[in-house]
Amino acid sequence: MKRIAFVSSNKSEWGGSEYLWYRTALKFSENKFDVMVSVPRWKIIPDQLQELSRKNIPLNYNTDSSSFKKLFNRLLPASIQFDYRNDGYKSINKFTPDLTVINQGGNTGGADIMEYCINEELKFVTISQAANEAKWPDDKLNKRLSEYFPKSEMNYFVSKANLKLTQIQTGQDITNSEIIYNPFNINFNVNLPYPEDTENYYIANVARHEFYAKGQDILFQVLNEKKWRERNLTVNLFGKGEHSYQIKKLKNYFNLEKVIIKGHKDPEEIWKENHALILSSRYEGLPLALVEAMLCRRVSIVTDVSGNREVLTDGRNGFLAAAPVPSLLDEAMERAWNRRNEWKALGEAAGKDIREKVPEDPIEYFYKKLTAID
Repeated sequence: MKRIAFVSSNKSEWGGSEYLWYRTALKFSENKFDVMVSVPRWKIIPDQLQELSRKNIPLNYNTDSSSFKKLFNRLLPASIQFDYRNDGYKSINKFTPDLTVINQGGNTGGADIMEYCINEELKFVTISQAANEAKWPDDKLNKRLSEYFPKSEMNYFVSKANLKLTQIQTGQDITNSEIIYNPFNINFNVNLPYPEDTENYYIANVARHEFYAKGQDILFQVLNEKKWRERNLTVNLFGKGEHSYQIKKLKNYFNLEKVIIKGHKDPEEIWKENHALILSSRYEGLPLALVEAMLCRRVSIVTDVSGNREVLTDGRNGFLAAAPVPSLLDEAMERAWNRRNEWKALGEAAGKDIREKVPEDPIEYFYKKLTAID
């Protein structure tokens, strides 16, 4: 294999689900492979794409640009309208890759690219970065995915739970599948001291501002209860997103004075100041925030969704809320609060356990997986 293409199907914007393919593409380029990248035409072009250009990696946009076809289709009857769905992928075939890596922000968004690769007889693999119990493919998409997944060289998932849910959503086993890991933004052997302040407790919510996925509204409802208002507990919110305005509005609505919105911050800086992580997510892949908190030897309180249970053992190195609803998050937080004097020891267990479950270098791990494909 000498030529490899990386294609993102995430049409919304650059995000955490893009770093695995991006950094793997750079590694292939550094190892003298011919590499090309194809991405949607995001509203904001991230600096990472400029880095690809500096490395002389060709960049193409797979968003359809056939405006003339769209214009004519307004005038033509449906039976003779132009099909321009795959026009944005033609650069892949021109590149003639030995392998195409299709990155999905979820577990269904790459269907069109899979279909294109199958029709053009191009080898491909898929990455599924998340799966959502509340978002099922319709019948048409189900039939397509049921046909396309088996034709992939391999289908990679970031958690066993995401693989299992995808099998349920397609109604069939995906036997050509493996688990991979996203790169974290912290040194694998980081050794941060535990925060000195043990009179007041600081918990970090490290998550993009998106209620539907990250569930900050669930957390706010719990913190609105009288007992939490009266405790020496501050919750620091790190992140930003499409609901940043609404996060502030809901915080003010509940008058949560001990919820502090911090924006983005380097993970090591976050964990120098905070005793614990809290995630009230409705769905996930395997959250980097959880992996990074555990690497920094911090205890975590998270909802039992997607891959969280695969790295966190309830009561040993953190606490699991049985479901993303206020009453059950409150129950998990209460159990954690009653053992707050043990948080340092639980964090030490978390640091040991996570290092036995994720590879030290996820990019090297994925690179070896891809280069092993015939």
